[in-house]
Parts: sequence; structure tokens; C-alpha cells
Amino acid sequence: MNIKSKKTSFLVDFHLIVRIIKLAKPHKSIAFFAFLLTILATLLAPVRPMLVQHTLDYPIADKDVEGITTFSIFILIHLIFNSVVIFGNTYVSNLLGQKVIKDLRMKVYKHILSLNSRFFDKSKVGMLVTRSVSDVETISSFFSQGFISIMGDLAQIVSVLIVMFYSSWQLTLISLCVLPLLIIASNFFRKGVRKSFQTVREKVSQMNSFVQEQIVGMEVVQVFGKQNQEYAKFKEINREHREANKRSIFYYAIYFPIVEILSSLTLALIIFWSIGYPSQASVGLISAFILYTSLIFRPIRFIADRFNTMQMGMVSSDRIFDLLDDSSELEQSGKQVLSSINGDIKFNRVWFSYDEGVPVLKDLKFHVKSGKSLAIVGATGAGKSSIISLITRLYECQKGEILIDGVDVKNLSLPSLRQQIGVVLQDVFLFAGSVGENINLKNENISLQQMEDAAKVIGAYEFIKNIEGGFDYQVMERGVTLSGGQRQLISFIRAMAANPRILIMDEATSSVDSETEDLIQKAIKKLMVDRTSIVVAHRLSTIREADSILVLDNGSVVEMGSHNELMANKGTYFTLFQKQFD
Repeated sequence: MNIKSKKTSFLVDFHLIVRIIKLAKPHKSIAFFAFLLTILATLLAPVRPMLVQHTLDYPIADKDVEGITTFSIFILIHLIFNSVVIFGNTYVSNLLGQKVIKDLRMKVYKHILSLNSRFFDKSKVGMLVTRSVSDVETISSFFSQGFISIMGDLAQIVSVLIVMFYSSWQLTLISLCVLPLLIIASNFFRKGVRKSFQTVREKVSQMNSFVQEQIVGMEVVQVFGKQNQEYAKFKEINREHREANKRSIFYYAIYFPIVEILSSLTLALIIFWSIGYPSQASVGLISAFILYTSLIFRPIRFIADRFNTMQMGMVSSDRIFDLLDDSSELEQSGKQVLSSINGDIKFNRVWFSYDEGVPVLKDLKFHVKSGKSLAIVGATGAGKSSIISLITRLYECQKGEILIDGVDVKNLSLPSLRQQIGVVLQDVFLFAGSVGENINLKNENISLQQMEDAAKVIGAYEFIKNIEGGFDYQVMERGVTLSGGQRQLISFIRAMAANPRILIMDEATSSVDSETEDLIQKAIKKLMVDRTSIVVAHRLSTIREADSILVLDNGSVVEMGSHNELMANKGTYFTLFQKQFD
């Protein structure tokens, strides 16, 4: 059972390493140059001990001043050339790592943009931030300090061992006596550090998620006096993060002294052997072997550390690949492109649920003709906002079909569909940037003149004109520098400037004062002209003039008709209306 598990683990690691290396495929020339410099550094490694050995055994032993000078120059040239190669190797390897993570970060972000709303419902923002930033950054070290460096270190060990066996097989075997102990210690270090760093990355993700959530909800935390409780929670997460790091520090603290002890033991064995067999051990040979053992033990010590770095990159890459491989939550875009539409909307026996087995919409059927308006009313949780999410295809229905101009929305290209729909939501989100950028959302096809015209139609031009900078006024993150009514007006201008054929308003007046509501009601009337409009509202006074009103109860249609017709029926709508105005 253990053997099978180890084999499976090895195959998983090997597959993961191959997949990470493939990330460098677009930068083959840089990768090849890094590999070339690594090989060159490997070949240069045993040259200096050989030069030192020859210098000590011949020119110095023979007191040949000219020979000493010549070989000293050779050693100096070697040091300079070796330093240049190491510099180039370090620079190119890091450059390769940065280019890879730039590409990968763009790929991860593009993938996140392609995921549907269902994915974001169950994913924490902090986790996604960690994947896009911290985890991607860690993969850079896989190339700059991990895989390439490990390959170079292994090649250096092999090349040095070949030269050592050629120089003296007896001294080489003596030098390698402690190698089994070093391999055991390195394996223990590798396994322990990998496990601890997996925990560290998990705790970093938890910490990012917690901090992001608390900062976004800071107003609630402060208003309800929850600072001490939230501080205690963060203290616990931080403690767990510290403990995970302490475990990795423990392995480092044990491993490096062991390597130093074994290195010193090797040096002592070489000296004892030279005392016992002085005829076979020249000063140059002993000095060279001391340098050779340094060239072997230092890479072995670094290999364990670099393997740890590579493991961190592998842990992060495994989490990133899990995200990239998750295609179950991708938005499914159709192929049919809508260049223009009339705006005829039809729901035909639509069933929808967020969680399997818990339907939100049940066998829903209604029809909104082109240019007409439909108001949707019902109690909280009746499914009003779900209808909007299905039209814009933020979610997909499980059964039935939603038709626009007779075409199932599942067959439509998402960009072309959403370009035809303008949405005004209850909770208006504004990005950090100018008012103009929040209106056109950096769509170059919407000019300043169009934004000004839309603002005048909505009746919000004076409000924008009176704030400092007008359309260039810088809105803080989430629009905190503007009132709720002002943010709502900007969302109406945004919808008007895009000139959509279908207009959707979800509780658009629920968070504004009565004066702003009057202004918005006038704006709504202007927006609805010659457009198919769907209005969701709790305030029934705002929907009297709708062409038809759809009354939902527990995900099903219970009534549909004009305001006067529904009032005459004295059914559910009549009851809701009476309760609201009483």
C-alpha cells in the first residue's frame, strides 16, 4: 500500500514538473540560453581545484616564480569568467521566471473572467487573490532558484566526481563515505519542508480571505462593536500561520548543522588518510580534494534548499492548475451573434435552482413583446432577481428555454447578447476611477458627448457638472465618496449611454430618497421609450404604468396583467398593494 502510494506521488510530482516546464515553451530561446549557461558553469566548476593542485605541486614546489605567476593569472581569469557566467545564469534564469509568471498571471486572470456567477458564489475573494498574485509569484522561483539550479547542481556534482575519481579513487571513496548519511538527512528535510509549506500556503490563503472580508465589511464590524471578536479570529489564524512556519524553520535548523558536521567529518577523513599514506598524497592533491568536497557538499546543501523552493512552486502551481482545469463553471457562450435585436423576450417552461433539488423558479412562462414593459413583483425570495440573472445569462436554467427574438439565449454569443442589454441594479458598484470611466466602462465607442447627452436625458447633468472635475471627478473604490442616490444616477446614465434594446431595472429606486426617486422615475420613463423593459420593484407605486405586471410567489406565476386588471381581480397583487399603502 505504501509502495503504491509512493509511486503515485512520484508520478503526480513528475507530471506536475513537466507541466510547469511547458509554461516556458513560449520563451524557448531564453530557456535554452539559461540551460547553456548552466552547463558552462558546470564545466568550469572543477577547473579551479585542478589549477590549484597543479600550482602547488609544480611551480610552488619547484619555486618557479614564472610558473607561479602564469598559473595565478590562469586562476584569476577563471574566477572572472566563472563570475560572469554565474551572473549571466542568475539573470537569465530570473528573466525566464518573470516572463513565465507574467504569461501565467494573464492566463489565470483571463480564466477567472470567463467563470460564471455560480463559481463566485462559492469561492472566497481572498482565495482568488492568492491564486492570482502570491501563488503565481512563487512559480517564478521554480525557474530562477529551483529546477534549473537543481539541474546545474546535479551536473556539477557529477562533473566534479569524474575529476575526483580520475585524480584519486581512494580519496574519492573516502570523501563519499558520509554521502549516505547526507542523502538520508536531505530526504528527511525535503519531506518535512514540503508538508510544512503546503500548510503555510493554505494559511496564507485563509489570511488573505479573512482580511479582505473584514476590510470590505469594516463598517458593519465597527457599527456592531465586533472589533475584539474579529481581532481574536485574526489572532488565531495568524498563530496557525506562525506555527506552520515554525515547523519549516525547525527542519532548516536541524538540516544545515548536520551538513556542516558531515562536511567537516569528510575533511578530517581526508587529512587522516594523507597522514597514513603520505607518499600518495601531495599537498596539491589534498588541497584540491578539500575544494572538490566543497564543490560537492555545497550543491547538495543547496539542492535541499532549492528543492524546497521548487516544492513551494509545485504546491502553488498545483493550486493554480486546479483552478485553470476547472471548466465546469465556465460561461458557455453560443456561436450566434446578435448585431441588432427587436427585444422580444419569452420564458418557456423554465426551471432554475441555485442548489440542486431546491428550485427557485418552477415551470415559469411569460412573454414580453418588443418595446413593451413588464414589471415583476413578489415577496422576498420569490425569484424576481433570478429572472434577470437568467436573461443576462449570469446563470443557466436547468430546464426550459429563454428566447430572445425567437432564439434560445444558450445559442447566442455572450458579448453580443450583453451588448443589447442595459442593467440597473439595486446595489450599484463603482470602480476606482473617474465618473466618465464608470459610465462608459472604458468603451471607446461611447464618447464624452454621448455621456453628456445621456446625463441630460436622465436629469443628472447638473449634479455631475457641480462636482469638482465633472466627468473627470475621481470616484473612490466602491463609490464611497458619492451618495447612494448619486451612484444610482450614474448607473442610469451608464445604461442610457450604452443605448440597449433591452432595459432591466432591479429595485433601482429602493435605496434613494424621495426627491431622487422622483428624478429617477422621470429618467425611467425616458429610458423605457422604444425599449423592451423589465422592472423589478418592491415599491408598487413605481410600476403602475407598466404594460403588464407579473406576480411571483415561491417561483411560480400566480397572476399577470395590467395594474387595473390585477386590482380588479382582487388577488395576490391587490393584497400586496393594499398592504403597502395601508
